[in-house]
Formats: sequence, structure tokens, C-alpha cells
Amino acid sequence: MIFARTPTAPLPVPAVWTDRLRTAFLAAIFLSSAAFSSSLPALGRAKGIIDCPAPAYKFSLSACFNQADAVNREIISARHNLPIARAAVTAAGAIPNPQFALQTGFGPTFYNLYTGQTKQALWTEQVQTAGKRRKKIDLARANYRLAEIQLDALRFDLHNRVRRAYAELAASEAYVDLIEAQRRVGSRLMVIAQKRFEAGKAAQSEYLQANLAVLQYDTSENIAKGRLEQASAALSQIIGIKPERVQVFDVDDNGLFKLSAANTDIVPTPDTAMPTLAAMIALAQKARPDLQAAQQQCFVARQALIVAKTRKIPDLFVSGGFVWTNFARHQPPGLVLTPPQSGAFVTVTAEQPILYQYRGEVRQAEANLRQAERQVDLLKSQINSDLITAYTQASVNRANIYKYQKEVLPTAVKVADLARRSYQIGSTDLATAIVAQQQYQQTLVNYFDCVVSYQTAWADLEKAVGVPIKL
Repeated sequence: MIFARTPTAPLPVPAVWTDRLRTAFLAAIFLSSAAFSSSLPALGRAKGIIDCPAPAYKFSLSACFNQADAVNREIISARHNLPIARAAVTAAGAIPNPQFALQTGFGPTFYNLYTGQTKQALWTEQVQTAGKRRKKIDLARANYRLAEIQLDALRFDLHNRVRRAYAELAASEAYVDLIEAQRRVGSRLMVIAQKRFEAGKAAQSEYLQANLAVLQYDTSENIAKGRLEQASAALSQIIGIKPERVQVFDVDDNGLFKLSAANTDIVPTPDTAMPTLAAMIALAQKARPDLQAAQQQCFVARQALIVAKTRKIPDLFVSGGFVWTNFARHQPPGLVLTPPQSGAFVTVTAEQPILYQYRGEVRQAEANLRQAERQVDLLKSQINSDLITAYTQASVNRANIYKYQKEVLPTAVKVADLARRSYQIGSTDLATAIVAQQQYQQTLVNYFDCVVSYQTAWADLEKAVGVPIKL
């Protein structure tokens, strides 16, 4: 972390810039500062500069992925949908239990011949017609598959958010380092102005002006440290760590922006060849999780429509039973006792869909299917738009980074170095040196912002495609 680093220590630059980007960035900072770093005065912590707490955790990107999968509340909640959907498959395949009925009793109505009341026992079973049971099972299995796809889509979206938050945290650390590097560059010019003033070659106002330029970085440092704390809080929220106080997380510089399992850079170097836009669109049409979920939702709607259409075909209720008599031995006068009688019977009962043919359920299922199909069309159109936007932004950032590496940064270093040396020997005034220094420092900031924008654009591109992009 920056807070324990000496003025001459190298800066931790995110690995997303790769070795070439890191070399260019470090060269831009140190080519103009190494010669005078040993002559800087002790710059203690001035009043008005906030102190960041020491890092509470240190994470790699893969560790953040694993942490989010294990404890993120969205993932935990979505996982419970799987056993619910699995239980629905079991319920849909259940065969209705038979019903048993027994009729018996006591008193004259059962014992006397003139009433003729019999006793009976029967079993009733519901027979599902038109393949309702199989169709309900197909619907439940389609819903279970939808729950699986939705969980995968949520996990991919969560990983994309983790990647963004992790990249923002890494950028925040690098920004703190950038402010410190800019302060050292300004301090070198201040040291030169101080020596010229002490030698009587410059007015005190030049020294004060150079010192003012250094003091202005105090506010920038406060902003950078605040950004670091906010980025740490955002990452802790996503990966499920409950913050008890203001905390700062540290990132694993060696594995920054890499998937450890796949050993692949999440953000490739600008000179790495990118897939064509047409290839990415074709891949997204097959692999994007939310599109797969929408297509599965269409399949679920079709299965629900099939089930709704079968409702107008009534189920059968088949009953079978046994009847018997058990009259008393002594009957009223005039009645002759007959031997006990018994027999068996079968009944079939079915609903008659005369008044209502379940048209409401069918129309509702048809409307749900049309809505699901329109959602698929909308997503396919949105995929193309998202891909074109992200692909263009990533291409522009890659071109700008390459331009910064080859031309802009080396030129800015030369201009700032020449202006500083010219002021040191008295051939130019302080204003010219300060302008050149500000141009150089603004170039560093612009380069930094370009790299951060490239990270964001690549995350957008990966989200638009729906799978990690491996080059």
C-alpha cells in the first residue's frame, strides 16, 4: 500500500496494464523524478490530510469470486429456487391417492327389512386423461431448468459486478499512488526553486509559487483516499463482508484482473488482437445467460399453454365397491327374515364442460407466451446495441493507450524534463516550467483515466457477450 512506501519505491500499477503498460507508466513518472528524489526535504503528514486505515483484507480476484459465490445474499436466495423447483417436479408426477369410503350404521334403518338400507365400502381413483400427468411433469422440468439458467445468469452478473468493484478498488489504489508521484514531481521543481532563491538567482515568490503547486495535491490526496475507502465499501457489500467501520481493502497485485483458474488476463493488452464484432454477436446470441433465460421462459410458457388446453378434457373418477346387508334376526310382524345379501359395483364420474370450457386459462397462457416471445426479440436487439457500444469504446481506448505509450507519454516526459532543466540553469522562467510540469501531470492523469475507461469498456463488452472473453 502507498501509506508505508518510501519516496523512491516503485508504484504498484494494476496488472491490467500488463508489463508494457506498467513500464510506460513508471517510466513517465520516474524519468523526471529519480535524479532529485534524494534531495527532497522531509515531507511529513501535513494537517488537513486524512489518514487511511491500514488494509483490513487482501484479496485476489478469484478469491473475491469465491467469496461472493459463498456468502452473497442474492446467490444464496437464488439457490433455494432449485430445491423448490425440484420439489415441484415430484409433485407434478404424483399419482392421486385413492379415496376410501365406508357406509355403515346402527338402528332400525339398517336392521329392519322394510327400510332396505345396505352397508357398503368403496374406493375411488382419479384417472388423469389426455396425458395431463406427463404434461405437468414436462412443465415442472421446464421450470426447474429455468431456475438453473436464472441462477447461472445471476452468478455471471454478480461476477461482472465483482470484477468492476475489484477494478475500481485497484484503480483507487493506483490513483493514490499517482497523486503521491505527482507530488514528488512537483516537489522536485520546488526544491530547484528553493535552491535558486537561496542562491539569490530567483525571487522568493517563485519558491512560494512552486510550493503552492505542491500543496494543492493535499486536496487531491484526500479525494483519492476517500475514493479508496468508498471502493473498499462497495466491494465488501458485493462479496458479503459486513463493514463494522471505515475499512480499506488491498488487492493482490500479482493476480490483479486475472482469473486464477483459467490463468487468463481479464483485460488484455492493447496490442492483442480482438475478435471481430460479428463473431462476438454470434457468440452472444448463443451464450448470453439472460437471453437463454428468456428463451427458456418461452419454452415454459408453451408447456403451460399445453397444460391449459388439456383442462377442457375432463378427468375420470372411477369407483369400485362392495355392498352387503346385516338385518336383525327378529323382524316386525309380517316381515320374513331373508338371508344376508351382498354384491359389488363400479361407478364412473366425469365433469361435463358445458358451461365453462377453461377458455380463460387458455387465453392467459397464450398471452404469457406472446409476452415471452417479445422479450426474446427485445433482448436480441439489445444485445447488438450493447455489443456495438462496448466494442467501439474498448477499441477507442485501446488505440488511445497505444498512442499514449508510443508518443504522448515519452513526449510529455521530454518536455517536462527540458523545462525543468532550463529553469534550473536560468534559461526559462518558473511559469514555463510549471506549465510544462502541469502538462506532464495532466498527461499522466489522462493516461490513467484512459486505462480505467478501458477496464470499464472491457467489462461492458464481457457482460454484453455473456461469457468471459479469452484471447
